[in-house]
Amino acid sequence: MTEILDPYAILGVTREATRTQIRAAYVARARAAHPDLVGVSRLQTMQAINEAWAMLKDPGRRSDYDAAAFAADASAAEGGGMRGSLDPNKPFWTGAMGSPPGRPSGPVLADGIFAGWSIGEIARRDRGYLHWLRDRPEAKPIRAEIEQLLDPTAEDEPQARVRRR
Repeated sequence: MTEILDPYAILGVTREATRTQIRAAYVARARAAHPDLVGVSRLQTMQAINEAWAMLKDPGRRSDYDAAAFAADASAAEGGGMRGSLDPNKPFWTGAMGSPPGRPSGPVLADGIFAGWSIGEIARRDRGYLHWLRDRPEAKPIRAEIEQLLDPTAEDEPQARVRRR
């Protein structure tokens, strides 16, 4: 499993940095860690730099990351959230996404990183998790609801077009 690193720290910029400042930091770090110049010893560093730049150059991904990081900081300050399960009988990641954001719809998960969240809340936050969950044996009882959320038009039969003269 890959460890998620702070892209701002990797590029050496603050959260308030402009796109121009982030790009300049990326170019400087990429030049210093490029495998053609320093060999394959810094390949992982270069991959981390590229991933950080890919995250921060896209305004949508950057705002999603900032929102998630802010939620994690706020949750940790309140004493809950991203730590996961304190129950020794459950994996440490159970409930790692913190408390649900609200407006539940559909069945609620009892296990996993989204424990306590409804599948509707998960669909609004991380549709990729529902794609992964759909194929898991644990999701068999709620697979129809997951399919409906992922493709709401799947049940609608295509109707034959009637041509009128």
